[in-house]
Amino acid sequence: MVFLPRAGLALVVSIVVAGALSGCASRSSETQPQAAALPAPYAGLPSGSLGANLDPADKAAANKAEMAALASGERKTWRGDDGSYGYIAPANGAGDCRDFTHTIYINGRPVVGKGTACRAGDSWKLNG
Repeated sequence: MVFLPRAGLALVVSIVVAGALSGCASRSSETQPQAAALPAPYAGLPSGSLGANLDPADKAAANKAEMAALASGERKTWRGDDGSYGYIAPANGAGDCRDFTHTIYINGRPVVGKGTACRAGDSWKLNG
């Protein structure tokens, strides 16, 4: 008979603790602000057929450089971890859209893509 009260006490304690914890969880979610929706990552020419032979990290580096070139209007270069590299040459443009050429070297061979991107808020969006 000594074991039953202890077991019953443990059960009561477990229920009280679980109830207290679930109350904390629901209150903490009520006080936390909701995260603002982030814009989609820039998906430029390397995300398409131009970068078909690039690994995901190199595509990300190429897209980042492409976005920087579009924003600045200046030529930007990038180099991947696997030996791939390239450069983006934006055309002189006015307004919210800009033509550009992106050259990617894979195993020393150039692959060239041309595109037009337009401002989309604080970012850029590839047209076409």
